[in-house]
Amino acid sequence: MPVIGIGLNKMEAKKIEEITGAVKVNSGMNVTDIKEINLPAFKTKGLSIEFEYRTKYLDNKTEKSLAEINIDGNIVFVGDDQESILKSWKKDKSMANNVKIEVIRVVSDKCSKKAILLSDDLQIPPPPLILPQAIKQAKEEKK
Repeated sequence: MPVIGIGLNKMEAKKIEEITGAVKVNSGMNVTDIKEINLPAFKTKGLSIEFEYRTKYLDNKTEKSLAEINIDGNIVFVGDDQESILKSWKKDKSMANNVKIEVIRVVSDKCSKKAILLSDDLQIPPPPLILPQAIKQAKEEKK
């Protein structure tokens, strides 16, 4: 998948309470929208894949929210399959596995590093560095 760029539109980090004991850190990302865009520099159209990346710090015992890091942005994609990606998204908000894997890889690479820097500024434990490891699994043969 030819990703030609990633942009961050919003970064928000807040410490709700001091972290004094064991903490659970949950990170994840979601695609929020896919839309067609004009790319005059490339003299073509592309796709803007909008995403949100969230890291939540929870008290290990009470599940109370202690801190959170939120990053919103978009990936710019140009490729032969962009029409089918857009059609699938408009139909049922889904993406082909190969597209989903690439989106996860690109977003995780960029946002997990930013989340670590933001956690340092807030003086909270860094979230785990999520290195791009998404791989496509082969389908099992039917017997």
